Amino acid sequence: MNRTMLTYLANISIRRKLMLLIMLTCGLVLMATTCIFVIKEANDIISTQRKDLASLADILSKNVASSVTFDDPQSALDTMSSLTVKTDIIAAYILRSDATIFSRYIAANAKTKDVPFEQLDQNSPPADFQKVLKQIQLSSHQFLQLSERFSMVAPIQLDGQTIGTIVLFADLHELKSRLLSTLISAILVLSLAAAAAYLLSVRLQTIISLPILNLVDTMRSVSETKDFSLRADTPGSDEIGQLYDSFNEMLQEIEERNLVLRQRQEHLQELAHFDTLTRLPNRVLFHDRLQQAMNLALRSNQLIAVIFIDLDRFKDINDTLGHRTGDLLLQQVADRMELVLRDCDTVARLGGDEFTIFVQDIRSQKNACKVAQKLLDLFEIPYCLDGQQIFVTCSIGITIFPDDGETIDTLLMNADIAMYHAKADGKNAFRLFNPEMNQQASERVALQTDLRKALDLNQLQLMYQPKFDAQTGVMIGVEALIRWQHPERGMIPPSRFIPLAEESGAIQAITEWVLSTACKQAKIWHESVNNAVSVAVNLSAYSLKRNKAPVMVQEALEETGLPPHLLELELTESMLIENDQHAEETLHDLKKLGISIAIDDFGTGYSSLSYLHRFPIDALKIDRSFVWNMNRSDSDLAIVVAIIAMAHSLKLTVVAEGVETEAQLASLKKNGCEIIQGYLLGKPTTAENIASNLQKKKSR
Repeated sequence: MNRTMLTYLANISIRRKLMLLIMLTCGLVLMATTCIFVIKEANDIISTQRKDLASLADILSKNVASSVTFDDPQSALDTMSSLTVKTDIIAAYILRSDATIFSRYIAANAKTKDVPFEQLDQNSPPADFQKVLKQIQLSSHQFLQLSERFSMVAPIQLDGQTIGTIVLFADLHELKSRLLSTLISAILVLSLAAAAAYLLSVRLQTIISLPILNLVDTMRSVSETKDFSLRADTPGSDEIGQLYDSFNEMLQEIEERNLVLRQRQEHLQELAHFDTLTRLPNRVLFHDRLQQAMNLALRSNQLIAVIFIDLDRFKDINDTLGHRTGDLLLQQVADRMELVLRDCDTVARLGGDEFTIFVQDIRSQKNACKVAQKLLDLFEIPYCLDGQQIFVTCSIGITIFPDDGETIDTLLMNADIAMYHAKADGKNAFRLFNPEMNQQASERVALQTDLRKALDLNQLQLMYQPKFDAQTGVMIGVEALIRWQHPERGMIPPSRFIPLAEESGAIQAITEWVLSTACKQAKIWHESVNNAVSVAVNLSAYSLKRNKAPVMVQEALEETGLPPHLLELELTESMLIENDQHAEETLHDLKKLGISIAIDDFGTGYSSLSYLHRFPIDALKIDRSFVWNMNRSDSDLAIVVAIIAMAHSLKLTVVAEGVETEAQLASLKKNGCEIIQGYLLGKPTTAENIASNLQKKKSR
């Protein structure tokens, strides 16, 4: 039946649908109005009845209160006998506090079977009476009671305490007769209004339906053809005409937005999955493709190599040549990497100078290593950026799926760890991941965390290695050497924790502490033994790059009062070459403070007479590797002699470190080395031992 009706409604014309709609709307409105009217009338009648019963119950409760108190049911019944004049009252009950019947009144014409309490035996337990009373109380609050009686429940109180309950039952026949008359009148009015609505709607639907049908035809054409250039002919300037105009404007807007939307969707699709700078897949697309490749590899029992690539010293390029040059470099690196990969492989840029690649269907680790070597070879050719050639290297980490991990996050983390080891081993190399690397990485993170607390917990300490005049053997200075006394790992050498401090950013705070502590100690020696002993402090690359060194040194000198000529800063060759112009400016600022500057580990880096001539340097420290082998290797001896001669020609002082034998000392003295440092004459020791040696020297 319902399906037949729906089919019929779906197939009739819009004119009839409009007719049905108008009639249905009018009918619903009229029915709603009638219902509201009837309900309101019923509510008024019931409210009046409730008020009457409430007043009557209140009067009775006050009159029978004493009867209940003195347990006089007959007196209560005499009081309720006045209810005989109320023809609508069929029963009244006075209940004790436990809801049992104390006294009752039943009208002569009442049907006792309809009164709930009459259905209980006089000896029924109080719980049954309480249950009936509760039901009566719930029904007395209903908006419209459909039974033959109307109930009212009121407490009987004496001196503010409830001592019982009075329950009244009223007949509803008269009330329902009045409601029925009201309902019949409302239905009659509803019928007349519906007939009038029908006559008016016949004409109205004809006026409205025809233009709408024409508009529907146009809509159907647009829907079928997807041709948003179609327009509907406006029938007039009324509301339907405005509907036509709005429809035409909508078509035009859709036509324009449809074009813009297609363009933007294409652009958003690209932004969501591709890096805007290099046009390579981004992290999202890389993860999606790698997951699909992993699923395929599991089904076909294949291996996948995940490769993590990080450019070496990319930040230096950004800092020295500008971010535009850095962006050009990233674009060219991306172009080159795509040339050596297969179509089934994917290279992506995760951010910064980090690239990731996954290579499908490799047979062994050797195949992955071959791909990594091809990538390294790409960097052998210089990059031409804004007319200048730049040589760049990279560090590569490799991990294998599923051998090294079964999730994308694990694979990327392992590849990153392997890449870090490639950097730690000298950069411009690749490393395959192994589980030991993961353990080392965890230890490294833990050590970095502990290092940040080391200063506050006073775990760092300074040792001082003496420096002697090569000809007289007199101690003329010391070099401050930092040590970390870890509470669990014991003494940790600087070669292990200084790189971690540079990576984590803690190196600046450590450098400031070393400089301040060394200057304070040198000032103490200077005042206590009245002896001019210089102290040498190693300067970090972080302080040099960020131009923090001049301010840091000036503050340390002012705070401690150490004469500037007793402070020497040591820098490595690589620090100067990597920062070149900036380093030159910083060193000149430092020299203005009156301190000395020495080049540490000379001969192992990018030795150049050019930078030795340009930079304000006072001394060269020959690296210990040349000193150790100078009496065993003619080439190393020649290097030491050449360094000494070159330094003297530039009026620089020469310091030889790592001197451990008398033969080494004799050879250095013979060739004119001015200052000696090494275990032969003095090992790193405490500040107290240095003070003691200075005191002995003074007493002699």
